[in-house]
Amino acid sequence: MDATVCAVDAKTGFVIWRFRLPKPTIASPALVDNFVLIGCADYHMYCLDANSSKEIWKFPTEHQISGTPLVFRDSVIFGSVDKNIYCLEYRTGRLRWKFASGGAITGGIAFWQDKIYFGSTDHHLYALTV
Repeated sequence: MDATVCAVDAKTGFVIWRFRLPKPTIASPALVDNFVLIGCADYHMYCLDANSSKEIWKFPTEHQISGTPLVFRDSVIFGSVDKNIYCLEYRTGRLRWKFASGGAITGGIAFWQDKIYFGSTDHHLYALTV
């Protein structure tokens, strides 16, 4: 399995840049402003510059990140197999808060009416006010 993130010109199909992750990712990235946010099986959330692929920051968790991150206002929110939901400032990677669930969080997060919703392998659906 390849662990390369690529930016491709939609008109020409030419690769604009490539960024090699240490391990594969199985989730789609989130895009906001000039940032590409993507979780990885190496237990990190990465923030890349969308124009150059330069790594801006990476944030460690205790296990792999397999769900697509959610961008909300000036934050990125994502779950990890380590059972936590993390909320980071997306420009800096600074931790704002984290929430421990009872099981691994392997999917994405939904947002509706000032709440985030996510499932966990503990067989619960969580709703957190943000």
